[in-house]
Amino acid sequence: MSRFYDRMQATAEKLIERYGYGTQLERDGPPTGPPHNPQPGPVTRHDCKVVELEYSLTDRDTTLVLKGDKLGLISTAVDVEPGKDDRLQLGGHLYHLIDLQPLSPGGQVLLYEFHARR
Repeated sequence: MSRFYDRMQATAEKLIERYGYGTQLERDGPPTGPPHNPQPGPVTRHDCKVVELEYSLTDRDTTLVLKGDKLGLISTAVDVEPGKDDRLQLGGHLYHLIDLQPLSPGGQVLLYEFHARR
């Protein structure tokens, strides 16, 4: 069954490559300094491919989705696993991930769906 999900993951990566665009996933570096006074580490950036999707009108402003929020997909062809504390560069602006869900049927991640806000 793993070959099936490998093909599905390859297809998802190919479609996001074709219809998406390249951007960067930004992550805080590990803290430095003494334990009693840690300092934020340098930010690291990781290239990734995303596809932005649209919210339906029924999902806006009556739920947790606000005007200006972004919904989209992140390809698994990225050198780190995205996390909710990460940020995405979308349309020249930095967006914080509000929600991040992997699509992982059979235990294999095919892509990540995100909800982001400025």
